[in-house]
Amino acid sequence: MRRAPIELVTITRRISTHLLLGAALLFPATASAQLGRALGAPLASAPAPIDAATSSTSLMPEGWALDLTAQTSLPVSVGIEAQLTTPVGLFATVSAGHTPNAYLGMLRDIVEGTGAFGEDVRPIVDETIANGGWNVRVGVGVNPIEGLELSFGYTYLGTNSTLTRAAIESATGQRIRYRGMREVPVAIEMHALHGRVGYRLVIEEHLVLRAAIGWTHAVGASAHLEVPPEIRELEGNPATEIEDGVGAGFAQYGFTPEILISAGYRF
Repeated sequence: MRRAPIELVTITRRISTHLLLGAALLFPATASAQLGRALGAPLASAPAPIDAATSSTSLMPEGWALDLTAQTSLPVSVGIEAQLTTPVGLFATVSAGHTPNAYLGMLRDIVEGTGAFGEDVRPIVDETIANGGWNVRVGVGVNPIEGLELSFGYTYLGTNSTLTRAAIESATGQRIRYRGMREVPVAIEMHALHGRVGYRLVIEEHLVLRAAIGWTHAVGASAHLEVPPEIRELEGNPATEIEDGVGAGFAQYGFTPEILISAGYRF
């Protein structure tokens, strides 16, 4: 049985009304559910402020620093140095290196310029420093203000070489009658004190650069010749004469200004 048009319109209106009411009821429920999920979700955390103390990449405790650098200290050394700095600005250094023949030549010229020895002794000095030397240095210092470094310490310098018969005879003014001797091993040790005034620059926390001026002054020196006993029994004992002369000369005149430059890594 066909429905009348009026009834169809009425049914259609009822269905539409029910749909609108359902949508009206469903929309707040859906919105409430979405809002609930949004409120229940964790909030995105804001970036934490960067603390300079915690962002540092230093491997040392706070306030401490360890520097390992390659350096040249003209005219004393080419080598490496370690420096440990404390939070209160005190520091300690230790270094070891080679003293090139060219550097020792500068020291020789300084000593010779004082009149410590003449041309007759020059050959024996040249042969003594021919192989260069080696050194160990230790020191302590303070940073009175940022970057400025004041320090003092101890320097040990040693060298080993050989002397020819001709150089010995030139220095002593007499012929050595011991025919079996052609070369004589010689060893020299020098003890000195040094002081420095310098400036330190640290770049990007780890690159450390230093420049300093200083002074090194010998406080003692000794020389030893390895000669047969027969040589020391000769009249005038040329071996002992050379040892005493070289040791006294370096002890009295072994001083020099210094220029130090270094670069390395701060841990």
